[in-house]
Amino acid sequence: MIFYLLGGDVKLVFVISAVIIQSLMLNKLILFLFLCSMNYSYGQSSITDSSINMPLLKLGYSANFPGKDLKDRFGFTSSLNTRFEVKLKSQWIVGVKYDFLFGNNVSDSGMLEELLTSSDGIIGLDGKFSTYEMLQRGHHIGIYIGRLLPYLSANPNSGFIVTAGVGLLTHKVNFNNINNDIVQLNGIYKAGYDRYTSGVSFTEFIGYRYMSNNKLMNFYCGIEFTQAFTKIRRDYQVDYEINDPRFGMRNDNLFNIQVGWILPLYKRVPKEFYY
Repeated sequence: MIFYLLGGDVKLVFVISAVIIQSLMLNKLILFLFLCSMNYSYGQSSITDSSINMPLLKLGYSANFPGKDLKDRFGFTSSLNTRFEVKLKSQWIVGVKYDFLFGNNVSDSGMLEELLTSSDGIIGLDGKFSTYEMLQRGHHIGIYIGRLLPYLSANPNSGFIVTAGVGLLTHKVNFNNINNDIVQLNGIYKAGYDRYTSGVSFTEFIGYRYMSNNKLMNFYCGIEFTQAFTKIRRDYQVDYEINDPRFGMRNDNLFNIQVGWILPLYKRVPKEFYY
């Protein structure tokens, strides 16, 4: 029935189904992680000599280098990263992630061709050249699973990390019209220029995590690879043309270098005193 309501668009049905399934999986994983952190019990185990259940909040930064179709639209970008994960006693890791992508290296300016003068400027409402910026904005949410390999580590809860995940990547061109004097780049009109794009993503991460025995110095670093299958989602773009490959399915790749701080959410084992 849904297929007919959507006019028989197989691709649209697939995308909507994928988003619904991912949302259900994300909700269940968040509930699982919450229960793990609430029910955590350290017993008589210590981080220094035993592998323990560890709920963690990770805050970090990524330097992003685009590949394939994404590099035709954007250059180098940055992202602020948030992770909530649980490492189990078995060294398996499950988590959820959110990345906010931002940058000012925009390569695709084709949507502005009809607005540009011969000197590559845009005339504002006051008849003068206007000042504007083209920025990248994006979001990457997902779930992941992996394993901790406690080699070259200070304790059984530190070491190399390998994870893989699935998510949703979105990105667009954000126009910052400094004086708000370009009608086309303000309000509802700018949606026709912003190249809003989204799609399913697959991510792999390889890195190292250090958890200090006293909980005071905890960090991670590594490299991440993302392959996203995306498409422009706006019904209208000012320079749309039939059979233009820019408006078809895209293969957006990202390679990034990450570094971040870890905030432990588990209780420290109380010290034993002997009398």
